[in-house]
Amino acid sequence: MRTQKIWFGVLAILCVAALAAALIWMFVPAAVEPEVPQPRYLLMDQGGKLALYSPDGETFLEEYEVYTRLLPESDQAALVKGVPVYNDSELESLLEDYGL
Repeated sequence: MRTQKIWFGVLAILCVAALAAALIWMFVPAAVEPEVPQPRYLLMDQGGKLALYSPDGETFLEEYEVYTRLLPESDQAALVKGVPVYNDSELESLLEDYGL
């Protein structure tokens, strides 16, 4: 009988601890929002060629010998809006995909 009371007490403590941990886990992530990465560059169509701009699309950085009219329509549409690029390796990969 005494052993049952001890086990019941241990079980009750574990349940309370699990409930407290669940409540902390549920509310702490809501207070800490993940950081949204900002693009480093923007690839766009400029007069039929592929061009690199600053992230805001205002400052021209470089033009590439890639004619956008030769790309698939989905790529052309994306380049009209601007394709965000987050790092140099992604830029290199996209340039290869576009045929440079």
